[in-house]
Amino acid sequence: MAVVKCDFLVIGGGVIGVSIARELRRRHHAKVVVIEKESSAGQHASGRNSGVLHAGVYYKTGTLKARLCIEGNRRMREYCRLKGIPLNDNGKVIVARTAAELPALRELHARSLANGVRVDLVDEQALKEIEPCAKTVGQALYVKDTAVVNPQRVMAAIVADAIQEGVELQLGCAWHSRTGVDCVKTSQGQISYGHLVNCAGLFADRIAHAFDVGLHYRILPFRGQFYRLRPESKVQVRGNIYPVPDLRNPFLGVHFTRRPDGEVTVGPSALPLLGREQYRGLTGANAADGLAMVKYLLRLFGRNRDHFRSIALGELAKISRSGFCREAEALAVGFEPGDLLTGKEPGIRAQLVDTRKVELLSDFVIEPGPRSTHVLNAVSPAFTSSAPFAEYVVGMVG
Repeated sequence: MAVVKCDFLVIGGGVIGVSIARELRRRHHAKVVVIEKESSAGQHASGRNSGVLHAGVYYKTGTLKARLCIEGNRRMREYCRLKGIPLNDNGKVIVARTAAELPALRELHARSLANGVRVDLVDEQALKEIEPCAKTVGQALYVKDTAVVNPQRVMAAIVADAIQEGVELQLGCAWHSRTGVDCVKTSQGQISYGHLVNCAGLFADRIAHAFDVGLHYRILPFRGQFYRLRPESKVQVRGNIYPVPDLRNPFLGVHFTRRPDGEVTVGPSALPLLGREQYRGLTGANAADGLAMVKYLLRLFGRNRDHFRSIALGELAKISRSGFCREAEALAVGFEPGDLLTGKEPGIRAQLVDTRKVELLSDFVIEPGPRSTHVLNAVSPAFTSSAPFAEYVVGMVG
């Protein structure tokens, strides 16, 4: 079988991989090939996320997430309008469940202002005008530029644009191994390249390690399960109702999201998994991933950095339906346990852990390697930030 040659090889056909491929093609007018192991692009996190376009509230000023999210939000909203993709543009409220959460709420307000996000601190009466069913203690944060899209429609549009612009997409093509300084073996034969960009999501660490990059990083999979809100529920949601998160925790907690088609989702949980693609039950679980998850969870529990134990116990409580309901009930007036219906397909978060510090990493992580660049932590808000994120990575490539 002949060796396929290209200037740039991108591994992974999610929103980040395809966006980077488009930017490489635009900037270098070169042959850009994207390989994707599935039969279509965006089958994992890019097509299974909540569709929320984040506004930049949560991220410390100066981090990559803070720098890229606001611009990404603006451009993704513009892109959806250009393509005729529906948006729910009713914003988001972040509510305090107890008075003890008010200092963190005000910290989010301060971060938002520092990052240039359009937000208002509102009292309980003003909250009723924005989200009549939301409940809070004292104050809430109104985030005006949060929006919601159908991520699968966005993904389909981005892929169509990439192909029209000359990006070559090879589906059903899985990366197998590195076979030389500028060549990889795939399920469809060998591909030689000038530069490789690793955007393999849940498997990005494995590919990086083959290049001796990021050896102290490991990806741990966490499944996010969503429920649907019964249409007859007394809880009527206009935009998004979020809790004040634990700012030490990369997960944002159970929230209500009204999608553009009118369906309201409630979630997600954050269940640690025994396999990187363990979407249902034990299907996809394996010994290597399971042992790694148990090992690092025990180490994280042992060190208890940033009060990890209390965070983890809070997440584990959401596994049961009753625990999940308690989380939802704290956010909205009129919620009843019977309001939850079986949800859409779950998604899996590719959460990076620094094995030296035994720490879950919150910010984006991109590492250079030999004739390669490795996107190792592209969790939320990567979907929102995908356009400026791609420009940033291609800037690193040179």
